[in-house]
Amino acid sequence: MLARVTPSAIPRRLADAIAHSARPGKGDEARKAAEQLVQARDAGDASKARKAAIKAKLVAPRSAWVREQLGLLAFELDELHEAVQELLTYRRLSGDHRHDPIIAESYRRQGKPARALDLIGEIRREDVPRRVWIDAQIARARALADTQRTDAALILLKEAARDATGTDRVRVLEAMRDL
Repeated sequence: MLARVTPSAIPRRLADAIAHSARPGKGDEARKAAEQLVQARDAGDASKARKAAIKAKLVAPRSAWVREQLGLLAFELDELHEAVQELLTYRRLSGDHRHDPIIAESYRRQGKPARALDLIGEIRREDVPRRVWIDAQIARARALADTQRTDAALILLKEAARDATGTDRVRVLEAMRDL
C-alpha cells in the first residue's frame, strides 16, 4: 500500500526556491520552517508564524519570501524595528517596492515621520500598483500630519480620493477623517 502524501502548505516552486537560497545542507530545514510558517499563519497564530519565520531566516537568510513574511508578521505584531529591517532586506533582495508604505508607516509609528516621508518620496506612481500608491499616499499624509502639516496632508488625501475607487476610496476617506 502506498503512503498517503499530504499536500504542501506552500507551492513546490516556492519551496524549491527557499531550499535553494538556504545555507548548504539546510534546504530541507528551510522548507520545513516555511511550511510551519504558512500553517501557523493560516491558523491565525501570528506569534507562532513569526517564530517559524525566524527559524526559516536562520537557515535561508537570502530568501526574499522568508524576509518578506517575517517583515509582515513583525509589523502585524507591532515589532516595528524588525518589520523595517526585514522589509528593507526583502526590497533589497527582490527590487520590489510594494511594501514601502508599510515600512513608512513603521517609521512613522516609531516617531520618525521625516524618514517615512523620505522613503515614500522615492515611490513613483507608474512603478507600483494603484493599491500600493494609495497606501503610500495614506502613509505620506499621516507623516505630514505628524510634522504639523495637516493642511498638506488633507490636500494630498483629497487628490488620492479622486483617483481611488471602491475600498481604496473608503480607506482614503477614513484616513482623512482620522487626521
